[in-house]
Amino acid sequence: MKKQFLILLVLFSACASKQQVSYVTGTSKATITLPEGARDVTLLNRVRLAYPYNKSTTVLNPNNPDLVNAAFNTLRNTIKNQSSLRIVSESNNYKYNANGSYPSALSLSDLKQVGMGSDLVIALEKFGQNISDTYTIDIRRENLGNNTYREVDFYIGKRVIDVSLGWKLYNTKTGEIVDTWEENDKYFYESEGRTRVRATQLLAANYKREMQNLGVTYGQRYAARIAPTEHRRTASLYSDGNEALKQGIQAVRGENWDEAQTIWERGLKREDRRRKKAMLLHNLAINQERQGNTDEAKRLAAKAADQHPLGVKTQSIVGFAPAAY
Repeated sequence: MKKQFLILLVLFSACASKQQVSYVTGTSKATITLPEGARDVTLLNRVRLAYPYNKSTTVLNPNNPDLVNAAFNTLRNTIKNQSSLRIVSESNNYKYNANGSYPSALSLSDLKQVGMGSDLVIALEKFGQNISDTYTIDIRRENLGNNTYREVDFYIGKRVIDVSLGWKLYNTKTGEIVDTWEENDKYFYESEGRTRVRATQLLAANYKREMQNLGVTYGQRYAARIAPTEHRRTASLYSDGNEALKQGIQAVRGENWDEAQTIWERGLKREDRRRKKAMLLHNLAINQERQGNTDEAKRLAAKAADQHPLGVKTQSIVGFAPAAY
């Protein structure tokens, strides 16, 4: 028991000495060009579902809010995670019953009221959904052993959802519609069961998840259309073991990678313990990979592996040097 406790303690200590950090690997440009100087935005959800959502699994009600909510929330969260646009306010005014078509465009006075203090109003305006289920029977062979088989019927349920969702981007200063974007999909997913009831139950159970995932896709897609998208990567850095590791991770948290590089290099010259050297070399290798210097990253990873087995993990991340370092 004591031995197991010591093993767990060592593993916990090893995990605690590393921290996850993320860094930008590139930025994709927005599809459209925004008005000069436009940065502050108001998010507006104009979609009103015509009837309350019926939660009965036997009723196909197209007024499920999962897709609309997921699209709107994802747009908001994606914009918040970027630095190009700033959300000033959100609103649910000027609601319009969802019927698969756009409502009348907002007037300049409407925009000034709902988008007070904003340069742009991003409005979710259109939503339509039509659901249909179909079933087919697939005859399969079931092995009973001793070279004996029997035919078994499987019900394959297929739910097809015709979805339409639309956004409009308004200039609050001029009333101009800067952009109109529409999604139209014939989305489907399937289930199977030994009985038709079971196949129907699985279709209903997976419906919420499928609609949320589709809404997330729509929200991310429109956010990328109107604002530059940062592409980030996550990596593990050693953060404890000596002062250089502690100070270096603090610099990284403050986005001061150059300062962290200097701290790690200085710590490497002073450190005598091979394990700590491997940790410092790991951090240096990750930093070089972040900058796109893959050859240098591999060289540092090879040096880390020469110091301690920890470095082999570094090599598995950044790659192996093609020649002796």
